[in-house]
Amino acid sequence: MGFSPEHQSFPGTLSLSSELLIGIVAQLGAQLAGMGWQRLVLFNAHGGQIGLLQVAARELRQRCPHMAVLPCFLWSGVAGLDTLIPAGELMHGLHAGLGETSLMLQLAPDLVGTSRPVDGLASADVHQLPPPGWSLEGAAPCAWLTDDLSPSGVIGDSRDASVSLGSALEKRLVQHWSSLFDVLLRSSWPPSSQQADGTSAS
Repeated sequence: MGFSPEHQSFPGTLSLSSELLIGIVAQLGAQLAGMGWQRLVLFNAHGGQIGLLQVAARELRQRCPHMAVLPCFLWSGVAGLDTLIPAGELMHGLHAGLGETSLMLQLAPDLVGTSRPVDGLASADVHQLPPPGWSLEGAAPCAWLTDDLSPSGVIGDSRDASVSLGSALEKRLVQHWSSLFDVLLRSSWPPSSQQADGTSAS
């Protein structure tokens, strides 16, 4: 469970408040730091709480400077996604779209229904989209609610979702994150032994 107010109008949605989620990260993170943990990865696959976990991570790092806190988002920075997912879907397929549905077909097919609602952005009137230059997620994002874009909750077009695409996505994601985590474990991050002026901490 996480921070999902954008989906609150849809039946079955449970969401934590921003204050509660930040508090949970702060309390558990501080306890882990007290046990001597050097690194804490907040690995997240829900786009609606990316910014919130970045705030929580920064606050926790300030409170526990000897522990690295890394707020990671599953789909961020993964090379080659544009060769697997069309550009429009890669930008706007934010919820139950092509990528997520294909990945679920690969990982947990029993949890994926057979219907493929296409009443989100795939069939959206241009007036439902942000003004030119603005985006749902990106350099100039808008704070959106799912109701702004879709009566079913689907944001994207999953009609071409497949196990084969899900398998290719899984491979790219695993390769990307395992490589990054390997680099992290081989590093000396965080630089807590040095003060901001470069002198050794006492």
